[in-house]
Amino acid sequence: MVKPRSTNPRVLLCNCFRRYPSDYLDYIGENVYGTPRVSNPRRIGFGLRFLKQNVPEIEILEYPLWHQYICKLKQGWDVVGFSFFQNEVADVERMAAAAREHGVKEIWAGGHGALDGHVPAFADRVFIGAAEDDVARVFGYRVPDSEIQHPVLHMPMRFMPGRIPHFMYGLLYTERGCPFKCSFCQTPVFECKRFKINLESIDRVLAYYKKVGVTDVLLLDELFGIYPKHAEVLSDMLARYRFRWWTQSRASLFLHNLDKWYDRGLRFPLIGLETMNQKALDSIDKKQKVDEIIELSRKTGEKPGMYRMVYYMIGYENMNLAETLEDVAAVKAAGFDAHQVNILTPFPKTPLWDELNRKYGIFDKTYRHYDVKHLVWNHPYISPAQMKYLLHSTIAYLNRPMDIYGKGFVRLIKDRFKSSGLNFVWRDLLKGPIAAALINDRKQVFFPRN
Repeated sequence: MVKPRSTNPRVLLCNCFRRYPSDYLDYIGENVYGTPRVSNPRRIGFGLRFLKQNVPEIEILEYPLWHQYICKLKQGWDVVGFSFFQNEVADVERMAAAAREHGVKEIWAGGHGALDGHVPAFADRVFIGAAEDDVARVFGYRVPDSEIQHPVLHMPMRFMPGRIPHFMYGLLYTERGCPFKCSFCQTPVFECKRFKINLESIDRVLAYYKKVGVTDVLLLDELFGIYPKHAEVLSDMLARYRFRWWTQSRASLFLHNLDKWYDRGLRFPLIGLETMNQKALDSIDKKQKVDEIIELSRKTGEKPGMYRMVYYMIGYENMNLAETLEDVAAVKAAGFDAHQVNILTPFPKTPLWDELNRKYGIFDKTYRHYDVKHLVWNHPYISPAQMKYLLHSTIAYLNRPMDIYGKGFVRLIKDRFKSSGLNFVWRDLLKGPIAAALINDRKQVFFPRN
């Protein structure tokens, strides 16, 4: 490792640059065509916020425009680091080269993109997984996993056309790591340590969200509920603050906890459905049963005011075009409200990467194509052009605006008005939009470290 030029180094950590002002990843915009529609842009760096909250000596720069990044480099830094994804590797390498040109002696790399084998060619130090403690050591102290503090994280929900948010989520990560070994997922190798975020820190963040008028909290854990006692305290905490909450988990965990979590405010369950083909599920070592998915759809459909989103993938090696279309129809018939549709993509250090490269070959080395919207390996039955058409037609079929906005949202409005009356008018039509308009999600808010 190249040593910093100072015993108290100036460290700047960045996300990948934007090409134009609105160049943010829109999770919903990727999966719904046309307008009017909902927009859900990621405008902040979640990992960078965690690092800044726990190591206040660093500075962070979230998704800058290129000229903003260059202006920041001119301030002089001992270390410049990057948090990024696989599809951003080439752009980050360009940023690293610019940093070298401005006299930066040490380059750091982190995030899932740091698992790529090319990254050590331009980075002096590579961080894998939780890096709060490693970065703190540079400044002479420690941040144990049990003492990692949660930062403030916001994400807007907007209706398009237009950029005024209808409401603002508060985001939470309550745990890190995953005990499952799905062959396509980088989490087991990236987050090789599993631990829980301390509850006092989470409670402080929830109190802040409540204070500024946030009504909805999205938990971005891989598997909420995998730690039963932790989930019990957290769900009770969310209920105490009277939040409506969203969370990711497995069908089996939702089924086991659905009634209790619903009573405590769960209204938006999200699961990795992946496929309705059991053979394909088994091929990626998902350890999930199609019967569980069907049962979850039925039970959540019986709960008033619930909106169910699933993550779905096409491009399994054992499925040809006709079988894929049959699977898409089965997903539609399952009755969920919205679907994020991706193409099965191998990522470095995963079992899927090794398996597909050995059996078929990974032909596309363009980093930007590793955004789960391109076929990058030699599928035995479907060509890249066919897969692209299949992706677009699947998204259009599963996420028809009349279904996800018309039927889904109308049902939500009816259920909420029936259960809450005029409180629904205040909370959803007045308080939420007003609070969202007053919250700047790009503003960095941090608490003093205890």
